[in-house]
Order: sequence, then C-alpha cells, then structure tokens
Amino acid sequence: MKERIVIKIGGRAAEEEKALLDLASEISSLTSRYDIALIHGGGAAVSSIQKVFGIEPLFVEGKRITAPEEMDIVDMGLAGKMNKYLVRLFRKAGVNGVGLSGCDGALFSGKSFGSHGGKENRSGSLDLCDPSLVELLWGADFFPIVSSVSYDGEGRGININADEAALGVAEALKASRLLFISDIPGILEEGKIVDSMNEGAIKDALAREVITGGMIPKVNSSLEALKKGVSSILITDYRREGDLKTMLEGHKGTRITL
Repeated sequence: MKERIVIKIGGRAAEEEKALLDLASEISSLTSRYDIALIHGGGAAVSSIQKVFGIEPLFVEGKRITAPEEMDIVDMGLAGKMNKYLVRLFRKAGVNGVGLSGCDGALFSGKSFGSHGGKENRSGSLDLCDPSLVELLWGADFFPIVSSVSYDGEGRGININADEAALGVAEALKASRLLFISDIPGILEEGKIVDSMNEGAIKDALAREVITGGMIPKVNSSLEALKKGVSSILITDYRREGDLKTMLEGHKGTRITL
C-alpha cells in the first residue's frame, strides 16, 4: 500500500501558475510511490467576485462569514473558477486530475457555526467525512483536486474552511502526512522560521500573539488531527521545483508535533 499524503494549498500559492506547474510536475513524478490528494482554498477568488457585487468580505478570527445570499458566490469562486483552473493547470503538467467538492460522493459534509450578528451564517465546521471516492479515484490512477464547499444535513450549501477540510480528509484517509502550503515559509518568530512546535509551544505563541489571524485555526486543528492519527503536519510555502521533495525529507517549513 502506498503512503498517503494530503496537500492543502491556499493564498497566493494557489494562484501562482509557475509554482503550481512545478508542484504538479513533482506530484506527477511521485505518484508511483505515494497516493496524493490536493485540497484547495481560493479565498481571493471569492473575495474578488464579492467585490464585483459590492459585497465586502467579512472575517472573524481568520474564518470567513458567509451570508446565505453569498453562498452562490462561494460556489462560483471555489468549486467553479478555482477548482477548474487547478484541474486544467495540473492536466497541462500531465497530472490526470479530477475536480471535486465536499458534496461529491459525500466526501465531507458540514454544519453551520450558527448565526453571526443575528443573521444566518453559511460558514461552518466539518461534520462527517467519507473518503471512499478519493480511494476509488486513486485506485484508477486519478488525482483528486478538492474544493472545500459542501452541504449540510438539509442539503444546503455550506462553506467549510479549507484547512479544516484538509484535516478531516487526512484523518479519514489515515494519511501519514498533511502539508499546508501557502504564501509563508512557516511559523515565524522575530523573522525566523520555527522548525518545530509542540502543543505547549503553540499555546505560548498564541498567548504572545506570535501566531495570529488565519494561522490560529490552522495550528489548533493541526493538534487535533495529530491526536486523531495523522502522523506528520507541515506548514510551509512552495517556491520552486524540488520544494516538495525537500518537504518530504523534513528540511523545510514548520513541523507541528504533539
């Protein structure tokens, strides 16, 4: 059985074509040794569409608030524009990608965080995850490319944070590694990359506000994933071909441990 790896990309890393092509090329060369699934964000695409409609994006503690009338925009930006951009780009690099969302094959579902400011909020947390479709695609030599939009128990659209979706999929697949790739090289303190952080170090960094914004849910969820069986979690960036190999060798980014 191949080693299973889940890669989550977001921020500028999900939009820089040259780096994405290099990443796709590396993934293509590794598929004989690893089963790899890609989970993506794409908040910039969503925000740009919102602004076209005169809607100002709203975030609380690094998480997007999604009004019911904005759910269609989230679907357009993530499951539509961003997902198909990545499928086409990876196909250019010779990777046989299949674009999915959490809805497809009931890969994962979610539930709303509850109201925000007295109004319904369609952003939510991951509830259930069934990795059967990903495993089926791997068995047929396809590469899953998954957006984080999904559905709730009533069949309504739900916007799940892509970090959380990646963690849930990694747990369900019993992946040995989860790589968070964004536009920062790792967790930084005084301008230097912290090589490794355990639970105590993370709590201290949170208290001192070394870790802020969107990194807060990422590190907290990472600790929970480690407790549930994911062996290794890495936070880093991807700049050039060869970076993925360096990550797998343990020489890049910040490793989260228990």
